[in-house]
Amino acid sequence: MAYTDNFPQRPVFMADFANGGRIDPRATFTRASTANVWDGSKHLSSENLLLQSSDFDTTWSKQGLATPTGGQSDPAGGTDGFTLVEDSASTFHRVFQQISTSGELALTVYAKQNSGTRYLNLTIASDTASDEAGLATFDLAGGATHTSNGASSTLTNLSATQTASGNGYYKCVFKATATTTTAVTISLGDSAAPVSNNYGLDLYTGDGTSSIDVAFASLSTTGATDYNATTTQIHREYAPSLVSKANNVGRFDHSTDGQSAGTSLGILIEGQSTNLLNYSEQFDNGYWTKSDATVAASAAVAPSGELTADLATVDSTGSATTHSIERLYTFTSGTTYTFSVYAKAAGLTKFALRGGSTTTWAAETIFTLTGDGSVSVSIGSARIEPCGNGWYRCSVTGTAGASSATKLLMSFLDSGGNYSFDGDDYSGVLLWGAQMETGAASSYLKADGSTVTRAAESLSMDLTQAGFNGGPVTIVSETEGGVGYYPKAWTLSDGTSANRVQVRRTSSAATTSDNWTVYATSSGVDNVAATFNGSASAGKLAVSWDTDDFSFTSLGNTVQQDTAAALPANATTLNIGALNGGSDPLNGHVKRIAVWGEALSDTNLQALTS
Repeated sequence: MAYTDNFPQRPVFMADFANGGRIDPRATFTRASTANVWDGSKHLSSENLLLQSSDFDTTWSKQGLATPTGGQSDPAGGTDGFTLVEDSASTFHRVFQQISTSGELALTVYAKQNSGTRYLNLTIASDTASDEAGLATFDLAGGATHTSNGASSTLTNLSATQTASGNGYYKCVFKATATTTTAVTISLGDSAAPVSNNYGLDLYTGDGTSSIDVAFASLSTTGATDYNATTTQIHREYAPSLVSKANNVGRFDHSTDGQSAGTSLGILIEGQSTNLLNYSEQFDNGYWTKSDATVAASAAVAPSGELTADLATVDSTGSATTHSIERLYTFTSGTTYTFSVYAKAAGLTKFALRGGSTTTWAAETIFTLTGDGSVSVSIGSARIEPCGNGWYRCSVTGTAGASSATKLLMSFLDSGGNYSFDGDDYSGVLLWGAQMETGAASSYLKADGSTVTRAAESLSMDLTQAGFNGGPVTIVSETEGGVGYYPKAWTLSDGTSANRVQVRRTSSAATTSDNWTVYATSSGVDNVAATFNGSASAGKLAVSWDTDDFSFTSLGNTVQQDTAAALPANATTLNIGALNGGSDPLNGHVKRIAVWGEALSDTNLQALTS
């Protein structure tokens, strides 16, 4: 807001939510539930501490091997695989890197037998002695895995999993909790259960010909097993955190997109909403039906900073098939719904959401999960919102034309945007946080075994506590967003609908492109209902009034006036982002609001909103 020499010394009340990040202790804020918000914090979103993650003839140290041979097929259908051939010495047959780290480690390697019947061994050393390492052994013929731990190893919680992947590879994962490490090793083995007190390695005499193919190695400290390629530098990316706030705690929201990520948006004021989909973060369970797709649970770090994102992979079963995850939902005719989910490319960059059929909801959009994101809408409306480190929130909105049980689908497309294509058992999309709600998309609600509701928010200030007891007044606000039923930027009233002034969207089906209207009522009689000049979807609004003199403007435009309206009596309760009691909420952000105990001049109103 700009200031001139003619301004009063200070407003009687001012809340700078965008910069202050707090609610005045004299104000009252309520929300009878928890709620999520991007609070400006960040978390470790993805990581790979191994260098040259798919080039095993460079940074990797070698022992007991011939020169690794590159250019082999890899799980994704490329040629980034390497063949490791054992020599004929009595030694360890391995590649390894010296790494010092700690945490919930996940060492992941894609591997398959090439010549012979050797096993894959993955080793994490917690120190340099021969009994201070943990070992996981994988049968590349599809048999059981094996883990063992050295007598003096400090590793705990050892586990090994082996999952069939593309081109005959297995995704082999060794997990352990570590307080410190010295090295990680990928080696060949001739035993299904080698001893763990031999540096966690298998000592045997090689035959000079047995080999395995390996690709896409990674080491994370979060337990994540999604693959992030490296060359001469490790991979480590941080992303904004979607965090939960307790009951009756205001949500100071922040942007998540690109260079502006972390910028304060002010306080978020939303109405009540319900996530109608249970198990919103568990796509691997039976509530979600998989069609030529598989789901691996907890494969990556979600936007919440937790290891709860699932990896959906397209199957290679059949030829030119469709690949999707779906569930039935019973729509109600005439009701508008929004279906949303967080998604991140993991080999596939095209992703679609679809709801209903042509007689029910009928909404469908293809999303591109790269760059700034894009949408290609077939039916209904859609939105894509970047959330950091390749994550996007994708949403589609449509109105049901009939009451019927039909499908909600998340479909996976090839690079050309085709629904039907040959899968590879490797490529896919990371998924988290599905939500189905009536109306427009609102902030995410986690639902486990049942649906979950976020309560409406209410923020109000009794201005008599600031020395204002009614009469002439000026209110200047800055908002962003605003959707729903006549969403309100603010209302000043006597606590009833008989005496109040409100600033609201011009439509009962408002979008953020609508203008605003000042609407005044005195003694139950509506006096002013005029549209602000200029679009103020994300701008500054000003209203002042004295006896028979209303003035209002936005974005520094020419001030409009109404000289016939009566002054509402005893209007001293300021509701921010809603009507009295939190009804007709803004469903958007209030950056700041200020109240002067007098009617400011037109010049000042223009200056304050320019």
